[in-house]
Amino acid sequence: MKCSIGLIAAALVSGTMLGQQPAPTPTYGASAPGDPAFSPTPSLVENMIKLWKANLSEDFLKKYISSSDLARDLSAEDIVKLRNAGLPESLISAVSERTAIVAMPGPTSATNARWEGLSKRNGGVVILKSRWDTGVLEFKEDTLRWTDAHDASKNVLLTAKQITEQQLTCLKKPGGNDCFEWVVKTKGQEYRFRDIAWEQGENAKPQEVFKFMKTLFPYLISSQVPVDEK
Repeated sequence: MKCSIGLIAAALVSGTMLGQQPAPTPTYGASAPGDPAFSPTPSLVENMIKLWKANLSEDFLKKYISSSDLARDLSAEDIVKLRNAGLPESLISAVSERTAIVAMPGPTSATNARWEGLSKRNGGVVILKSRWDTGVLEFKEDTLRWTDAHDASKNVLLTAKQITEQQLTCLKKPGGNDCFEWVVKTKGQEYRFRDIAWEQGENAKPQEVFKFMKTLFPYLISSQVPVDEK
């Protein structure tokens, strides 16, 4: 037994003398030799130029811009760079408009609101039914909600980020237009709301909603559209 222990000890000493070293302690946070160098994510400007040079259409680029999460406005250098690459002004403007939407401030609890006595327009062909559904419109927790009074399947839920535009539909009248309908739009949909007594000339609630949204989101596209009849 003593002989075996002595042989083992001798082998260990011999290994050390031959230059064998313990395995090095791994280090963390440093790049190993041969690792690829870090490359920053391409900016929106660079991606737009690349897509434009690939002969993609303006419509495609506008859809690309509308789905981008923009962190900052275009600088003068960005605009010159895009223009020199041949991009039309309509695409450069689309970036600025998208930046305004993304930069809209979020609401606080003090800016929640609720409107009862509104009606929402039915889309499509309506036979033997009312064109307008009654319910409640509410803005709460960064979300616009429509709760239908009779059919939950007609409820609408829109986040503030989905809303791209609002407008008031106004009947043309001498001395000033009479705005009677509030319209809210997303990328692919629009929803129209009127006071339940709009046929009797009650139009205050749609105007209240319009003013509320314009105050809460000053960069939201807001307009008034004149029409000849309700």
